[in-house]
Amino acid sequence: MAFCASAGVAADRNFSQYPGFAEYFAANPPAGVAGPADQALARRHAPRFHLPAGHEGPIDFYRDYIAHGYLVTGEGVRIDGPTPADLNRYRDDVRAEFVHVPGTAEPRPVVYAAVERTGLWAPREPGRAGEEFTILTYHLVFRVSGLPAALPWAAAIPLRLVADLDDWHQLDHYTAAFVVLDGSERPVALTLQQHNYLRTYLVGEEVALGGDGRFDIDVAIRSNELYPHVPARTVRRAVRFLDSGARAFMMGYGRRPMMSADDVTDPAGTVDCELAFLPGSDAFYSFHGFLGERRRLPGRDGPPGARYNTLPQLKPLPAQILDGYWRERNDGDWARYQRSRENGSGPDGFARVQAAVFHRNLACLRRHRKGCALE
Repeated sequence: MAFCASAGVAADRNFSQYPGFAEYFAANPPAGVAGPADQALARRHAPRFHLPAGHEGPIDFYRDYIAHGYLVTGEGVRIDGPTPADLNRYRDDVRAEFVHVPGTAEPRPVVYAAVERTGLWAPREPGRAGEEFTILTYHLVFRVSGLPAALPWAAAIPLRLVADLDDWHQLDHYTAAFVVLDGSERPVALTLQQHNYLRTYLVGEEVALGGDGRFDIDVAIRSNELYPHVPARTVRRAVRFLDSGARAFMMGYGRRPMMSADDVTDPAGTVDCELAFLPGSDAFYSFHGFLGERRRLPGRDGPPGARYNTLPQLKPLPAQILDGYWRERNDGDWARYQRSRENGSGPDGFARVQAAVFHRNLACLRRHRKGCALE
């Protein structure tokens, strides 16, 4: 579930118009469709997704979602049952709104994959090029997103009077897993989108690979958020936005924010998904308007394209992955976060100071912790 707000944006526009996105994407144009070799790589390392009982599971964005409903353009033109071409024609219309009307056909489970490469801000040794990492991104698409399953009753009861807690907003496609491969194409880290922030886990520290070398990932009840797999029912600490107070709580050094609720995972089985590949310019990623019905309560509007998953300053992949690398009750992580705030280093400041720790711990894990210890 994504709560991306439109603070500072005109009321008829959404998070895609947040200051900084236009400049970032102008300087970093979207990539094309992954080539055959990269598609094979993405298929080889595709995670296994575990669903709770009764969950519909991921769907096909165009076949099961966009084809069932209508698109209203910024000029008020209504298009029933829009095609992919229709949606892409109005991709840049910031006032366009798609309203989904669920059909009765059995959905086809699809995961949308992309492949990128980056240096992850690794320290460079004299005379040696920095290591390049391959980032495999897997986006799941859910018809609706609900509020976290551990929402306190004191909040749930009044909210039920005005909204459907299982259908808080239409479309959830920010639910993404980033599989980080090192130069030998070996998985070394996993980054998961959770609400409006990301969490990164190193293999051998907080996550493990399955026997076939793939990650196992749980889908949370109602909110659809992604977490490392735990076979039993598990409560997962969660917040809406990772501001300073919420981050203190998440890292284990502060009180729970008032407007927060934990997620719950309770895996009942896996789902077999087809991988699909779209260019980064496709409306799935780049739609500026609303890909779901606009609703009265804050946070219930449909989201823009999937690439608007975080603040513009955190859009570079190294920033997303490294900002999410922190461990609960790790004094070093907490001290570095506090220093990054005190130094006024900006939204990506913590990611930059965590880079050295991430790479030192990665090197230690590669040596199976022989002659070293994790920081």
